[in-house]
Amino acid sequence: MVNKLYLLLITLFLSSYFYSIVEEDPLPALGDYSSASISLSGEYELGRLWLAMYRGSSREHSDPLMRTYLEDLIYRLSETSEVRDRRFEFIILEDESINAFAAPGGIIGINLGMFLNTKREGELASVMCHELAHLSQRHYARSQNRSSPLANALMILASIAVAAASRNPEAIVIAPAAMQQMSINYTRSNEKEADRIGFNNLVKAGFDPNDMTMMFQRMQDKYQREDSEQFSYLMTHPLPSERLTDMRIRAANISKPFEGSFRDNLDFYFMQKRSEIWAEKDTKKLTKKYRKDLKSDQKNISLSSRYGLALALKKDKKYEESFKILRELIKENPNNLVLESSLMEIHLSAKNYYEAISLGKNILEIHDNNYAASILLADAYIENNQSEVAEKILKDLAKNRETDPNVWFRLAEAQGLSGNILELHRSRAEYFILTGRHDAAVFQLKEALSLSQNLFEVRESIIRRLEEIFAAKRALTELS
Repeated sequence: MVNKLYLLLITLFLSSYFYSIVEEDPLPALGDYSSASISLSGEYELGRLWLAMYRGSSREHSDPLMRTYLEDLIYRLSETSEVRDRRFEFIILEDESINAFAAPGGIIGINLGMFLNTKREGELASVMCHELAHLSQRHYARSQNRSSPLANALMILASIAVAAASRNPEAIVIAPAAMQQMSINYTRSNEKEADRIGFNNLVKAGFDPNDMTMMFQRMQDKYQREDSEQFSYLMTHPLPSERLTDMRIRAANISKPFEGSFRDNLDFYFMQKRSEIWAEKDTKKLTKKYRKDLKSDQKNISLSSRYGLALALKKDKKYEESFKILRELIKENPNNLVLESSLMEIHLSAKNYYEAISLGKNILEIHDNNYAASILLADAYIENNQSEVAEKILKDLAKNRETDPNVWFRLAEAQGLSGNILELHRSRAEYFILTGRHDAAVFQLKEALSLSQNLFEVRESIIRRLEEIFAAKRALTELS
C-alpha cells in the first residue's frame, strides 16, 4: 500500500517538477528549496482537485453580478501584483462570517461577510492584495517540509480521498478543512511578507495606503469585542500588534495625493447592498435603513442606498417604485453595468421577459460575453419558453468558462427544456465533476453514451471523459 501511495504521488508531482525545470521559477531566498518540490503546474492541479471537493460541500453564492465584480477587482489587482500564474478560480460563500482565503493554484475564496463588514472598496482590496501576495510568493509550496514534501501533499490528498470515497457528509468536511488550513496557516514571516507585498500592490493599484491598516485594525477591534466565531479570518491570519504598527509606518511613509483621487468604485457599494439583501430577511427593516441613508452626505452611500432600496422593493414585489428608483439611477450613472443588469433582474422578477431580453441584447452588443448579462439573458429566454436560444448563449459562455459549475448547471436546465437530452446528460456530468461528485458524473455520461448511437465523435468524447473520471477515482481510491 505504501508503495502504491508513493508511486502515485511521484507520478503526480514529478510531472510537475520536470515542468518546473523547463520554466524559470525564481523565489525569494526564504524557502526557495521548495520550488523543486511543488511547481506552479503542480499547485494548479492540486488546487483544482481540492476546489471540486470544496464546492461539493459548501454553499456557493451564484449571484452573477457579484461574481463579475469580484473577478474584475481581482484581475485589476493582479495587474500590479507579483502573481505570475493568473489562471484564477473564484468561489463566493454564503457565510456571514469574516473570511477570505487563497489556496494553491490561484484559488480565491471570499465569504459574503467580507462585503458586510467592509466600509470602502480599498478595505476589501487590501484583504485581496494580502491573499494575492500569498499566491505570488507561493507560501503554500514554501511551507512544505524540506525532507518530506510528498508526505505533506499526501496528507491533503488523503483527506480528499476519504471524503470522496466514504459518501459520509461529515467526512467530506475533512477535505476543505485540511486543505484550507494548509493553504492559510502560514508562518509569521509569511504573514509579514504578505503584508509588505500586499501593501505595495494596494498602493500601485491606486487605493488609499491607509485602507489596509483601517481594515485590519477594525477587524482586530471587533474580534476582541464580539463573537470570535464570526472572525474566522483572524483565527487563521492572527494580527499581533507589531504587524499593525508596520502597516501604519508604511502608510505614513507614502506621499499621498489628493484624497479624492484614491480608487473607490461605486460598484463595491452596490455589492454591499446585494449582500445585505441576501443576509437580512426582514426587508421592511432594510427599507427603513436605506431611506434613512439616502440623506448621507457621502455620495457613494446615498447612491448605493437608493440602489439597495430598489432591490428591497423588488423583493417585496413593489415593482413600480423599484423601477422608478433604478431608472433614475441609470439616468444619473449611464453605462453602469451593475445598474443595467439589475434592471434586467427586476424585469425578470416582474415577468417582463421581453423587456429583459431586449435590455440584455443591448448590453451584450456593447459588452460582448459579459458574464452577468449573459446569465440573466439566458434566464429570460428560459422563462420566455425560448430555451433553445438560452442553450446557445450558455454553450458560448461555457467555452470561455468551462470550470464554472453555475454555467453548466444552467446549460443543463436549458437543454432539458429544449429536449436535447443527450447534451443535458453531458452538461450535468461537467457540473458534477466540478463539484466533486464523480459517481454522479459517471452515471450521466453513461446515459449520454446510450443515447449517442452512431454519433461517433460524440461517443469518443464521452468515452474519453469517462476514462479521465475513472483515472481520477482510481487515484483517490488508492490514496484512501
